[in-house]
Amino acid sequence: MRMVRPVFTLLCVLSMIASLSFVKLSLQEASAQTKILKIGLITSVTGLMAPGFRQVVDAAKPAADYLNQKGGITVKGEKYRIETITTDDQSSPQGAVSAANKLIQDGVKFIIAPIFHPSNIAIASICEEAKILRLVPISANPESSGPPNKYSFNGESTSCNVPYVYEKIKALYPRVKRIAITLPDDPGGKLVMSLVEKEVKKWDMEIVFSEAYRVPTEDFYPLLTKALAQKPDAIECIYGIVPFIKAIVEQAREMGFTGPISSVAPSGDVNQLKDALAPEYAYDVCMVTPDVLSEGMPTLVKDFGKIIQKATRDKYNFAHVFTLQAVWQIAQGIEKAQSFETDKVVSALENAKSIETPYGPGRFIGQEIVGKNRLFLRPIPFSRLMKGGKMETELLPVKY
Repeated sequence: MRMVRPVFTLLCVLSMIASLSFVKLSLQEASAQTKILKIGLITSVTGLMAPGFRQVVDAAKPAADYLNQKGGITVKGEKYRIETITTDDQSSPQGAVSAANKLIQDGVKFIIAPIFHPSNIAIASICEEAKILRLVPISANPESSGPPNKYSFNGESTSCNVPYVYEKIKALYPRVKRIAITLPDDPGGKLVMSLVEKEVKKWDMEIVFSEAYRVPTEDFYPLLTKALAQKPDAIECIYGIVPFIKAIVEQAREMGFTGPISSVAPSGDVNQLKDALAPEYAYDVCMVTPDVLSEGMPTLVKDFGKIIQKATRDKYNFAHVFTLQAVWQIAQGIEKAQSFETDKVVSALENAKSIETPYGPGRFIGQEIVGKNRLFLRPIPFSRLMKGGKMETELLPVKY
């Protein structure tokens, strides 16, 4: 009887070891069976522009993790996990070229392109020659997504937003007739400016002042002095970054301007602008960016915010969503094509009737603008700062 218990104990231990070995082998087999879809991200990790793109970098892994939790993608019956590979363009076109070459050498066929337009242009010939599908998360300039480029997409074409935004502005401020325009001295700004001119005429308004400013600029008083001399009802900033919009708003208000100030294309996070503005000046400021912290945001936007805050311990920012949307757009194109051949994925994205995004379904349009359906349009976030720190955010519906 004394031998029974030790033998029994030994048998239990051996059984446990066998079970653990089986589990380990099963996990290894499952891991081996799970294939990987690599999506490259080229952005400024270092350099002068790195602070402006920090959220894009920080959201790369959480975006892949979030989509993998939802099942990743399935191509011809096989499951694939998404892996994002971030490469540093060092805030320069030359750095972007080096980053693109590295990704191509590593066998990456799908790239999220730099938001900084000169860097996106710099990698165009390399990506086209290697048949690499590249998608810029957001851009005001549509030309880089049209011919002769065969593999280039604009994941959020702000130039397509202009008619919807001006319809909303006119509804909010029906008495606005005279508009003064300030814009960055940038090719993308000039293109959006031409679209704004068209909408202003459509709504029986007129542009009484228009001038570009050098980047960077902190002192807008000389420009605003000339603008306000024309007695505008509204100021249109076209687009910019939070420091520029803050300076324009505060300096214009100091000079006695009380009308609405808008940016028809994204100009940074609306909560950052709200926090930066002197409270007495933060009213009638309209931006085409969402308040991602609002309870009125779609569930997916709010869910991703929780993941970002847990992963980074950073305040959730609308720029975090750029990366999620871009990764998801590429993944959907591959799944719709049921292929990793970039020519087939290009065709699938161009012809897709609907592509899901955190803000709702959209699709690639642009046939009449760039000759191909490469410019993405989906419900447009529109936020308005009002007196007392109140902020309204809504998604403007669009038509395809």
